[in-house]
Amino acid sequence: MAEQTAYSPFASQNSIDGDVIKVAVSRVLAQESLKNEQKLAYVRVVVLIISSILDVLVFFFPQPLIGQDSVAPTIALISIVACLISLFFLVALLRPQAWRWSNSLQTAIPIFDGVLLNLFITNIWHVLGEIQPAIVTNIAAFSCLLAVSGGIRIQRRASILTTTLALGNFAYGAALFRLDIAVSLFALFTILGTGLLGLLTAGIVRRQGKNEAGRLLIQQFLPETVVEAAFENPLQLLEEPIRCEVTIMVTDLRGFTRYSEKLDPLEVLSFLSQMQGFLSRTVEEHGGWVDKFMGDGMLAVFGAPRSLDNHAERAVAAGKAILKDIQQVSPLPIGIGLHSGIIVAGCLGVGGHLDFTVIGDTVNVASRLEAMTKEVGRSLLISEETHRHLKNLPLVHLGKMPLRGRDKQIEVFGLPSDG
Repeated sequence: MAEQTAYSPFASQNSIDGDVIKVAVSRVLAQESLKNEQKLAYVRVVVLIISSILDVLVFFFPQPLIGQDSVAPTIALISIVACLISLFFLVALLRPQAWRWSNSLQTAIPIFDGVLLNLFITNIWHVLGEIQPAIVTNIAAFSCLLAVSGGIRIQRRASILTTTLALGNFAYGAALFRLDIAVSLFALFTILGTGLLGLLTAGIVRRQGKNEAGRLLIQQFLPETVVEAAFENPLQLLEEPIRCEVTIMVTDLRGFTRYSEKLDPLEVLSFLSQMQGFLSRTVEEHGGWVDKFMGDGMLAVFGAPRSLDNHAERAVAAGKAILKDIQQVSPLPIGIGLHSGIIVAGCLGVGGHLDFTVIGDTVNVASRLEAMTKEVGRSLLISEETHRHLKNLPLVHLGKMPLRGRDKQIEVFGLPSDG
């Protein structure tokens, strides 16, 4: 592989705009908040539907249900309207672009809940206030639910808003029902405590959202499969190398050194960035990941750290896709070597500099096969070991060939359309 332009595995990401990452992180946080809001919206709709049904039944059958001759229709009407509004919020939250309105909804929906609770208190006082003052316990319970609901929202201000609305509504209810001051203060402190608990919960939810945002950010620099494995069991990934059967792909652009001599360094960087972006996308689309870029060369892995039963088939499919589309991004031909075998995957390095990579003779053989493509006039060479994993894929047997630096020859195969 050409050595003129040494290139880090992270170099293709150097052009990432910091503002783009910030927007992506904010989007993740908004989407996490939206998921929680959707769950709460489902609960709200179910509760209001049940409440509307009960209120309608009370309107039509007041005597057997609450012992009164008649009930004003306002309670049933308000319940139905509130149910319709809650359905509207649910539909809005389920729209694909709802995350864009996340901040506004975190203010609008708690205010709606607060107004709804206020109407409930007012109407229940008009209907049952004089004969069933114990209904104030229900008001306290609903106030606590309103206070703690802010905890599922990522923004701290949402939790503060719901707690304030809950305290205000209960104070209003306590005044209407002429509740004892001592009992009222006790209930208010309970609601306040519930709100503070919700505030702590909001912090936990926000940290969870930041973890998801962190995962997104790390995926800008490490393969998704490695990031997923790291989040699932970070200590194992760091301390215990993984032994896997994989297919290794090594690629290299032919004539890159001579080609790059005619270009400005910035043009070389731009070309490599575009080329590596194309290669990494193609590999990832077929279930693999890029271990490293080496100038114009690439080392990709199919089957680690998460195993793939069809790693060889995916690697061949990725190789064919690269050969099909390479002319769209590069005027230079490319050589590809594929070999399957056992490797060890793990973190290499100590202290603050770690690199997750794969090590083993399988990598060396794939590299030798790629180098051999120049000698035999083919773009893609497949080893016998990889061929054994392939099912019903027509290949051309090229015979036994020696590998540089190895005494034993290996059987080599190619694509029928190649060469």
